[in-house]
Amino acid sequence: MKIKKVIPLIIFALILSVLACNLSFPWGSSREPVPVTTEAAQSLEETVEGVFEEPQLDEGITLVITETQLTSIIAFEIEERAGAIITNPQVRLQDGQIQLSGNVESQEISAPAEIDIGVSVDVVGRPVLNVDSAKVGPFPVPADMISDVEVILNNSFRDQIESMAPNLHVESIIIADGTMTIIGRTK
Repeated sequence: MKIKKVIPLIIFALILSVLACNLSFPWGSSREPVPVTTEAAQSLEETVEGVFEEPQLDEGITLVITETQLTSIIAFEIEERAGAIITNPQVRLQDGQIQLSGNVESQEISAPAEIDIGVSVDVVGRPVLNVDSAKVGPFPVPADMISDVEVILNNSFRDQIESMAPNLHVESIIIADGTMTIIGRTK
């Protein structure tokens, strides 16, 4: 039992030791960065407010979110938090997944991190986020940590949707070609 708890610590120590040697990482995204703009963040806020302002009972709702909007909102949220350990967040919406990347920084140590999240809808119309993979540098994140992240993501995402539209029944979430389309109905 103790060995299972020690393995993540060993992996973490290994990551830190590699980083402490100031080695540069040869991997990373060769794609163009998703721009961060106040206009995109404001556009998303206005779109969400417009869609969820006062939906009528049984009214269909469609919300389309772009990579630029999501990246901008996340970047500004992180910027507002003191002691944030993530810099340069990037969100890609491709192939049915939310692909998050950025740099994890702690003291003078920095490493690229990536997390791929699949999105589905459960039988009661709530979004479900599943972490398909996560890594820091070349090292995969241990499964127990991924489970913890999934719980936090799902609770946070559901709370956010519940605060915007308490009676929303999500019918589908489609992620492709740089957009996430949420289709639902009020109950």
